[in-house]
Amino acid sequence: LRVKNQIERAERDNYIDPNSKLPSSSLIEEKLREMMRVEKVWTYLDMKIQNYEQFKEVYGFVAGNEVLRFIALIMGEVVDAHGTPNDFVGHAGNDNFVAVTYTDKADALVKKLTERFAEEVQQHYSFIDRERGFMMKDTEKVPLMTLAVGTVSNSTRQFADIREITELAAESRRKGG
Repeated sequence: LRVKNQIERAERDNYIDPNSKLPSSSLIEEKLREMMRVEKVWTYLDMKIQNYEQFKEVYGFVAGNEVLRFIALIMGEVVDAHGTPNDFVGHAGNDNFVAVTYTDKADALVKKLTERFAEEVQQHYSFIDRERGFMMKDTEKVPLMTLAVGTVSNSTRQFADIREITELAAESRRKGG
């Protein structure tokens, strides 16, 4: 029984990112498949922390893990306040996060998310970096972290499969929303 419980726990832990404590890849895929089956209007958010890798190189992986926990907390709070009870947040890996919202005010949710991130991420930097508005990596000036968000919704088009959703959302993020 103990061995069985340990195996079940290990399998369950594989579905949750150890740093952010958010659902990871297989649970995100499951949610996307579920989304495609429902008749409700949804918006899928693809989020990436810009300059996260450089931040980790300058401040270390422990500070980087703190940023992952920080964004998970902010995402949960913003979705709770501006989304619906059926909304979903997940950690796709490294500096990529996703959310699914069923609210008709997805733009307001995205705006609040990016504003909160921009304001509160400052606490993860030294006083000097906050004051000058960038960090130094060797001799290079690196901007402070920001949150880039791309969205797609079934209110504007129909999707054939989940890969199409994720690719179009990532393209939207790269273009700036």
